[in-house]
Order: sequence, then structure tokens, then C-alpha cells
Amino acid sequence: MATFTFKAVDENDRVIQGTLNAPSENLAMLRLKKVYKNVLVLREEQVSASSGATVFQSSPKVSYEALAVYTRQLATMIEAGISINRCLRFLTQGESANLNLVLARVAEGVEQGKSLSKAMSEQPRVFNDTYVAMVKAGETSGGLDLALKKLADLMEKVVTMKKRIQSTFAYPAVIFVVCLAVICLFVFYILPMMLPVFLSMGVTLPWPTRLLVFIVNTARDPRVMVPLGVLFVVGLYVFITVMRNSKNTPQLKYMIDLNLLKIPVAGPLLLLNDQSRVLYTMATLLDAGVSLTDVLATLELIAGNQVLTQKLGWARRSMLDGASVYRAFEMHDCFPQTCLQMIKVGEETGNLADMVRRIGRLYEEDVEIRLDNLASMLEPMIMAVMGSIVGFVAIAAFMPMVELLANL
Repeated sequence: MATFTFKAVDENDRVIQGTLNAPSENLAMLRLKKVYKNVLVLREEQVSASSGATVFQSSPKVSYEALAVYTRQLATMIEAGISINRCLRFLTQGESANLNLVLARVAEGVEQGKSLSKAMSEQPRVFNDTYVAMVKAGETSGGLDLALKKLADLMEKVVTMKKRIQSTFAYPAVIFVVCLAVICLFVFYILPMMLPVFLSMGVTLPWPTRLLVFIVNTARDPRVMVPLGVLFVVGLYVFITVMRNSKNTPQLKYMIDLNLLKIPVAGPLLLLNDQSRVLYTMATLLDAGVSLTDVLATLELIAGNQVLTQKLGWARRSMLDGASVYRAFEMHDCFPQTCLQMIKVGEETGNLADMVRRIGRLYEEDVEIRLDNLASMLEPMIMAVMGSIVGFVAIAAFMPMVELLANL
């Protein structure tokens, strides 16, 4: 199989450049003429045997939001009757350079005769298992545009939820950083200028001021801060290393996720968010015609929490042994009882996908309500803590001044 570099003109008179694999130059020319109006250049290139093995590693990182927009555009263009390869080549003109590169590779794979799902599966850093499974189901059922639309809906919901979480914690984080900056400015810059004045006038410092002075002197002492800084850097490095390796170590990831779920307020919120995403994905895959066992296998990969992933794996094996969906989920406590009862009704009425989607929507609304409540709790808590610290610093700084005025 030889690799050819080509330059061609499409139906909109745009010049397209790319590469193509074909057994011979004649076959490469025939394939290009089926796609483009005119072929300008076709040249064979010598490619080393190892170059093809770097496709996975060289795939650039693409933002999830950009991929969601691309998926919506691809679904719309396919629905309009435009051929897949033309859609892909058109979308390579987008704003994201990384995504353009990936789409060019996918387009090349399609032009070589591969299916869209196969070409996408060769870029695993961009197109995950859920994405590939949805596209494959759409190709099999003949409703690729519908499958891509549902996939775009799912991705847009994930993007919206991420932005919702970010906006919830943005305001408390800004308050915390600003207050911390003001405290550091006062403690490390203003207070050291005031202390010599009090000491030169013989004022006995009260205990809050002495405590604050001790903290300031300790924080400015390199004999203390350098070892603490080294310990912090080492601890941060160890933490990042453990978190990265946890993805490849299921037991470690399970222990981390299990402890995260035990955190008050935040733990149940994380689990509810993961369950909502799992239910929406399940409904989307079922609508696309993916078999139930393949759906559960995909859900294990996108659950995001090893505890839930393990339960879904047990449920899938129970289904393979003959259990119903409701019974498999109930046996392994995958979802709360309310959710399980609705799944049972959907299974009995033959409307499982719609019922699962309703539950996912209900959980999503519950997550939004809990996020609002968490934000309303965090803001006054942060204000109270930072206010107490600011108040202590102010009292410690001005008590010597009050005592000095009283002795005049």
C-alpha cells in the first residue's frame, strides 16, 4: 500500500491538499476523481514503516466543547445530503487547528475506504468509545445523522453541566483569592512598618499582636519556609503522580473514588452527576440502536467513577447470565430505588430509552438545585472565615495604637 500526496479542486473551487493510501497511482486517481472535480497533483511519497504506528500518540488534544460544535455541524450537513468525505473536508476549515488536523486524518481514512467509525476509532484521544459506538450504530441503522444529533445533544449537556459547575465555584474562589491577597499585603508589608514605631515608644504588645508578629516572623524565616516549600512541592508532585497513575491502577482509583464519595455534600453531588451522565448516555445509545450489552460496556468506560464503573460491570455480567435490566441494576445498587422503579416500568412497557432519559433529566435538575444550594452555602462560609481572619489581623494591628493613645 503506497502513500500519495494530492492537491485537488472541489465543487466549490477550493484547493484541497491531503494524503491518500492506495495500492497504485491509477487507483488513487480513480478515488480522487470520485470525490473532487479536478485533480491537480498526485505524487507518491516514501513513508517509513514506523510512521503509521504513531497515529494514536500524535493525535492532538481537542477541547470537548469544540468537538460538540463539530458534531452538531456534521449532523446538520449529513442530514442535508452532503457526502461524508465532503463534510469532513469542509469542517477542516474550522477555527480549531488541532481539530482540523484530526478531521483531515479522519477524512483521509474515509477516502481510503474505511467507515467513519473506523477512521474515528484511530484517533482515540479525540473520539472516545461512546462517540465511536454512536457513529457505528448510526452507520449500521442507516440513520447516521440522527445518531450524530443525539450525540451532539449529549455532548452539549455535558458542556453545559461543566460550565454550570465552574460558574458555581467561580465567585467564592474570587472572593477567597482577593481576601487572601489583602491579608498578605497588610501582614507582610504594612504591619512590619508599624511594629518599629510601637517598639520604639515602649508599648507592651497585647497577645493578639504578639501572635500575629510570631506568624509573620515565621513566614518570613527562610529556615522554616524553605523546608516547608520543599515538602509542599514534593507532596504536590506525589499527589499528581498518584492521580495520574490511578487511571491505570483500578484498585487505587477505586479507593480514591470511594473516599471522594464519602465527603459530605460534595460526595453525593459527584455521584449524582455521574449517574445523570450515565443515564443520558444509556438513553442516547439505546435510541441509536446499540445492543444493551454493548451499551453497558460503554457505560463502564464513561462512568467517571470507579465505584460506579465496578457496579455497572457487575450488572452487565448479571445481564449476560439472564437477569433483566432492572434486576441487574438492583442487585448491585447502581442507582437509587426511584430510578430503578422507573427503569422497571420502562422495561415492562418497552420504552426503556425514553424512561431512562426522563430519569437523567430529573437527576440533572437535581444536580443544578444542589449546586445552587452549595453555592449559597459556600459564599457566606467563605465570607465568615475570611472576615474572621481580617478582623483578627485588624484588631492585632490596632490594639497597640489604642493602648499607646490611652497612655498619652
